[in-house]
Amino acid sequence: MKHPFPRSFPAASSFRKGIPSVLLVFLAAALPARSQDLSSVDFRLRDIDGKEHSFQEILAQVRGSETEPKRGVIIISFWAMWCQPCKQEMKALKPIFEKWRDKNLHYIAINVDNPRSLAKVKTYLNAEQLPYLHLLDPNSEVFKKLNGQNMPYQLIVDEQGKLIAKRVGFLAGDEKEIEADILKALERP
Repeated sequence: MKHPFPRSFPAASSFRKGIPSVLLVFLAAALPARSQDLSSVDFRLRDIDGKEHSFQEILAQVRGSETEPKRGVIIISFWAMWCQPCKQEMKALKPIFEKWRDKNLHYIAINVDNPRSLAKVKTYLNAEQLPYLHLLDPNSEVFKKLNGQNMPYQLIVDEQGKLIAKRVGFLAGDEKEIEADILKALERP
């Protein structure tokens, strides 16, 4: 195979070595969201006040009953105190959450900081007054179970647990795409 740079080009070797990892990142990001189904996944985590929550119980609440089924969306977002894009995402989604929460939008913010950081997490959340369900995953077990590798890591699922979208990272303006995914799920036939 002929390489794009001659071997004498100083960066040729490192460039050729970096191509596969760059392609892998792009291919992973392009995988369809439907490759993951959370309908049978369950996890139990405590909130910042110590109360335990089950994902399946939340999913059942969003789904409604057999006699009164509902459409709904759950955003599961993993974050940490050291992750500035995570904090930006949570702040940017606050007006969107408040706009659509009456249409059965739920937001689960899962913090993966270690237990020593719990006081900082509580202080931050109290100061920011983010209206989400805040859960703690201090050993990153749920983060790993849901295939998280980098943060912010966000999953958007419908009331059946079907994955609508998966995102890694956050840049200003991404909230518009996230809102479009929420609307697509809420307004489907």
